[in-house]
Amino acid sequence: MPDAVPALLVGALLAQFPIAVWVALDARHRNLRNPEMYWLGIVVPAAGFVVILYYFSARERLPTLDPEP
Repeated sequence: MPDAVPALLVGALLAQFPIAVWVALDARHRNLRNPEMYWLGIVVPAAGFVVILYYFSARERLPTLDPEP
């Protein structure tokens, strides 16, 4: 069983990494405030899936940067 824990963590990271890259690009495209916060939140193996769910459920309402004059 102890050998399965590192494999599960590596598997979770491999699953989360492409999603994190897409979220980082999407957050920049949407001109969100602090887009790196979502990228880093997803890459964290323990909390990444929670951040993924939050981002996809609230991405239309997330704060954006103020438009330049």
